[in-house]
Amino acid sequence: MAPASYYLSHKVMIIIGAFGLSLTYLLAWCGQSLVAMQTMQVMYGFATSSRLVFSSYIFLLVLEEDYQIMTSLTQTVSLLSFVLASELGQLLALTDSSYEIYFIISLVALIVCCASTFLLPADSSSCSLSYLNRLGNPSKGWTATLKETWGGKSLKILSVWWALAFAGVSLVQNYGTTLFDAIDSHSKFNGHILAISEAGGSLGSYCAIYIDKFSYRSRQFIYVLGSSFMGIICVLMGVYTKIWGAYLSYVVICTIYRTFSCLVSVQCGRLLSNGQFILLFSVNNFAGLLIETLLQAAVEVVGLSIYSQFIAFSGLFFVATAIFITFSCIDCRGDESNKYVLTETGPEGILTADT
Repeated sequence: MAPASYYLSHKVMIIIGAFGLSLTYLLAWCGQSLVAMQTMQVMYGFATSSRLVFSSYIFLLVLEEDYQIMTSLTQTVSLLSFVLASELGQLLALTDSSYEIYFIISLVALIVCCASTFLLPADSSSCSLSYLNRLGNPSKGWTATLKETWGGKSLKILSVWWALAFAGVSLVQNYGTTLFDAIDSHSKFNGHILAISEAGGSLGSYCAIYIDKFSYRSRQFIYVLGSSFMGIICVLMGVYTKIWGAYLSYVVICTIYRTFSCLVSVQCGRLLSNGQFILLFSVNNFAGLLIETLLQAAVEVVGLSIYSQFIAFSGLFFVATAIFITFSCIDCRGDESNKYVLTETGPEGILTADT
């Protein structure tokens, strides 16, 4: 998606992604062969990846001071739409509606989505020309671009947190209903809890607008707090075998993650020096998916119980916490060293340090 967005523009890729998602539903509805289903899976992967293009597209359109507001509002609306769709699906299920009704409603919504993409403003990236020139020499161009994109230490640390937290919460969501069934296979509230978790996430995404200034001042501390809380909650889901406790833990961990995902994507965007937002988003999410896949394969091979799996998942959050604590200590030592140098060198040293 990164090079395609610069060759064809972000808007074009969003349009193609919307039509790809419509084609996915048409194949799922009308396809009758294995090849059709396999094609549908490929189209779905392509279409969902265009969401990353939309996230970076927003950063190209607005001023830096509006990054947090626009990111939070778009994610809030997206999650609320998921809540409405989930509850509508629950209502249709109670009335024994056919699958055709689900597909018709989905296709109507997607047709509106496809039409609205043409109304989006055109994007223009000031660095796209230099980016394409670098790709004239693929090996040198990609290497130089990647080094330039992740040039700062803070951006690298935040990207690691992004990938680990993404992987951890994705695993929690993938195995959440399995945990619910293991605790109480007769519960009829699983679908509602999934919807409530997204509603909590939408609230957290909106609250990120007001937490943004605090997160900027606190530096790494707020991420240490967030990842440690998610790790503790994940452990509780593995040891506390009461259905309502599992429900509450699931909602809380999803809410915390959605809040922090808004914060970390904006902070990464602000630290980016070359404007390669789509490259940043793509690589960080790919890293998260890779970690998720490897851990999921590991727990399946080992044959852990569903409860032990959640304890294993908590390790991702605790690793992220440990990384941030380590770098926070290093930063603190660096600050103390700078203070010592300033004291010894006097006013001239202060001028040099600030510069």
